Amino acid sequence: MSETHITTENLSLRLERDRLYPMKHPILGTTPQMEDTMFEAMMKFGGYRVDYMKSDRMGSPSAIGLYVLGDLPIDQSYSRTAKHALFSALCMIRDQAEADNLVAVYLDVNHSDNLSRPAYQQMKRDMKAGMFHRLCVPSVRDLVNDEDAYADFWHFYRELEWCELFSIESGNLRPVAFREFAGCPMVGAW
Repeated sequence: MSETHITTENLSLRLERDRLYPMKHPILGTTPQMEDTMFEAMMKFGGYRVDYMKSDRMGSPSAIGLYVLGDLPIDQSYSRTAKHALFSALCMIRDQAEADNLVAVYLDVNHSDNLSRPAYQQMKRDMKAGMFHRLCVPSVRDLVNDEDAYADFWHFYRELEWCELFSIESGNLRPVAFREFAGCPMVGAW
């Protein structure tokens, strides 16, 4: 950890960005295993990151979580899809005046058919614990790309008291109706 100090005559300030606080899960009280930075998580297949913020909003009806999934092609040094989706979603959340309601960001660099993705699993645990019931995904296909993923999310959804799903695929933050998943074999179940 590098410390940056600004000294002016008798005043010495340590810049806020250099302070490291131990991250604890606000409900479970544990520290999840994570990468050091968001970008480092994007640099390797299987990388993931979970960040919690706005603890005063956790559990409120306005609380929202963000889930991002990206791939890592062999010829790329980092997941460009994850970076683009993350920044696009964060900008959209900010533009829609939802930034103060964002309580958690989950990022996986993995395949969408891998249902044991660490950030995805943590997101589901947090939603079950009631941290938030509004979920934003850049693309709904990150959650339900194939029959197994669709079934997994459907069963998870049914366990929740309520859940709102939002996507930015249309260029704005909009609610997603589950019947929109044309081509998914379980579409009638929604």
